This record gives sequence, C-alpha cells and structure tokens, in this order.
Amino acid sequence: MNPLRINIKYKAHDGYLYGGRLFLICNDGAIKSISLWSIISDNLEYLSPEYYLFKLAFDRNNWSTNNQAKSIFSIATLAKQFKGEWNRFSNITYDFAINEDDLTTLDTIGKTPVFDFRIYGMRMFLGNRDGLYESGFSINGNDEIRLNEGLDKVIDSRVTNITAKAGSLMLSSNSDGLFHGQLWSINERLNVKPKAVQEHSIRTGWSGYDLINYTAQNSFDYLKNSYERNSERKFLYSADDEDSQKIWIDKVGDESVPMSEIFENTGIELNDIIYSFNTSKSFFMFLKNGSFIHSYLNKNYKNEGDIKLRSKIHDLPKNKERNTVNKPISTKIVPNGCVVEYFDKVILIQNSKKILLENKGITSIKTYPSSIRYRNLITMFDGENLSIYSLFPLDY
Repeated sequence: MNPLRINIKYKAHDGYLYGGRLFLICNDGAIKSISLWSIISDNLEYLSPEYYLFKLAFDRNNWSTNNQAKSIFSIATLAKQFKGEWNRFSNITYDFAINEDDLTTLDTIGKTPVFDFRIYGMRMFLGNRDGLYESGFSINGNDEIRLNEGLDKVIDSRVTNITAKAGSLMLSSNSDGLFHGQLWSINERLNVKPKAVQEHSIRTGWSGYDLINYTAQNSFDYLKNSYERNSERKFLYSADDEDSQKIWIDKVGDESVPMSEIFENTGIELNDIIYSFNTSKSFFMFLKNGSFIHSYLNKNYKNEGDIKLRSKIHDLPKNKERNTVNKPISTKIVPNGCVVEYFDKVILIQNSKKILLENKGITSIKTYPSSIRYRNLITMFDGENLSIYSLFPLDY
C-alpha cells in the first residue's frame, strides 16, 4: 500500500517531529516550531473524508496500531473500508501551507549548515561544523512552547551524526572520533565524556544496547557496552514520543569486535560491500553486483553460523550510462523496511516492495523508529519544501 503524502512549501533544510509539534531549521538560521495538527486541520475542510484519517495517519498514528485498533481491524469489513480509503487518498499529493502566525521562533543558529538535528528527552540537539548545541524545552498544550535555557554549545568537535538510546547520546565527529554523552536528568545539560570512544566515526547504529560504529559507509566495528537496569531511574522522555527504558548505559566499547570477525563465516566478501547499515537485530548490505542482503545478527556472533543470510531482496538502481550500481547517500529505518537516499531520488523498501518517494535530491530525511507516536512517519526537507509521509499501518 502506498503511503499518504503531505507537501508543505517552506524554506527549511532540516526538522524533527516531537511532542505533537514540527520543529524546523529554517534556511535563515531560525529554529521554529508549530503544532503538526494545526497545519493539517487548517488545510483540510472540517469533517471532510480526509480529516480524521489524517489525524490517525499523521498526528496520532499509534492509534491505528494499538491494541484497540487491532481489535477493530480484525473485523474484515472495517479493515477493507480503511484500506479502500487509504488507497484513495494515497494517490493524491496534498499541498499544504503554514500560517506564519502559528509559528514560534525558539532561537537562531545562524546560517552555518546543520549536519544533524535530533530531539530526545525533551531536549533538542543540533550538530554542525562548530560543535554540538543543546537546549531543553517545555510544551504546554498545542500552542505554547519555550526553551528552558539558551541553545548553548556543549562540545567543540564537528558533529555530523547523533543517535540516542537509554539516556545516552552518541556523537559522530568524523576524524575527531566518537563521543558518548549522558543525560543525568531532564533538566540538566548533556554530560559528554572528554575522551573519544573510537578515533573515527561517521555514524552509529544501535544493536540492542550495544553499538555499531561506522568508520566508513561500508565498514564498522561492533562495540559491546556495559549497562545496568535501574528500576528507580527517573523518566526522561516524553510519554508520547520515546519508549521508556530503565536501562543505564555505563560504558560504551568495553570490547570492540572488528567487522571481519562478525562476517567471518558468512561467505560475504567485505570488498563487495559498498554500503552497510543496521537495525537492532540485523545488518543490511548493498553489494557491488546490485544485491541488497539482510543478515540476522545472533548475539553469540563469534560462533560459526550465527549470522544467517536471507536471499536477495532487490536490485539496486543503476546508472544507465555506465551500468554501475548507484551508491546510497544515506539510509533510515522504518517498520519492516528502510528509506534509501540517492543523489537524485529517495526510495522506500518495505515488505519486499520498492516505492519511489522522491525523484529529486533531498537535504535531510528523518524517520522515528523509537517513537510511539510517529513510528510510521517519514519527513524530508530540500530547502524549499518539506514532505511528510505516513506509511500504511496494517502492513506490519
């Protein structure tokens, strides 16, 4: 089933969905926020056929996948009607406008390019060539939002990628290394350990509570972390936006396992991999011959046969002139699939199906795999427009 799509003309090159709000990094450096539902409801006729479907699809898509929804959609006639309505509206691109008066300007970062923007634990984190900037914020209903302190720098190293889990933030700084930051309390700034965990990092991915550190687009180290379960740990997250964990990651990289050892018994030639990424339980690899391979990761990975391969899922797009495989720029995780970005297009691979989402270059893509409320959503920015996609919730 194709996703629903909203297109919004606005000069922003990055953003994030959190707490019922859309946060925007504007081209002029302003950081703004607006209620997502206010955008949708202002651009749809009240009680129109799309009105409540879009509420389920974009603003509260967890309502269509919770236990109550599963009971409702177990009634075949209701599921069939829902699918029919979804299919009808997925063939339409909705062009929405933002009312400038509804936007709240939170701060400004200047025109320095933003490499990554992440919101976690009611705090925003912004990485650029000057370092990592951070501020906590408060939301009161749909209309009021404010920063609790200034957007201040917490480290000087250039930050190109930010990932978060269990109160820990991993900060990739390319040749400056990989840094580990911890949130002690919802009202305190991120505490970043001064010593780099590894000497080089372009991005990271979580594998349970362990970490995969990518030193290049096609190579990584598996970092085993030490952590503890603390039932007294304070709740650090927005209840609607992040799964709560009582796990505290104490140390990252207690042991480092090289990529060559992980794939020692798989039959995969490391030189054939052009791009790799991971989910909590799997590795995905794009190969030179156009194969896209899914490898399950067994945490007893040192024993022979513990990484099991599944057959080729898709052929990669190829350059028609040179008949060579196009190398991805980035990938993002969605339920039962991933979003793959190329220089001139973005595709969705989900449930063994491939869908073209954008036929142009994009400056930023965000997905929300750990979010309760936005797990099915994809946001994309190109500097002139932003698009929000909602994936069909009954496909997984």
